Amino acid sequence: MNDDGEVKRFVYEAWEVRVCLDSMVIEGQASGHADLWCDGEHKCRVALTGRFQDRESACDALERKAKAWVDDWKARDHSGETGFANLP
Repeated sequence: MNDDGEVKRFVYEAWEVRVCLDSMVIEGQASGHADLWCDGEHKCRVALTGRFQDRESACDALERKAKAWVDDWKARDHSGETGFANLP
C-alpha cells in the first residue's frame, strides 16, 4: 500500500482507475476514493463512505462506483454543445 492509501489500480474502458482507502475505523466504517484518469489527465474523483465487512468489500464498492461513473460518462453527449464549459 502507498502512503496515499492506494490499494488497487486498474484500467477500465481506457480509463486508469486508482482506488485509495483510508484506515478502517470503529465498527467497520470505511471511507475512500477512486481517481479516474483518461489520456494521462485526471478527470474525476468519486468518493465512498459507509460500513463494510472488510477493506476488500470497501475496495470492491469503490471499483463498482468508478466503473459506473465511466459507463455514465460514455453515455453522455461530448459534442461540446452541452452548455457546460471546460474549466482551467
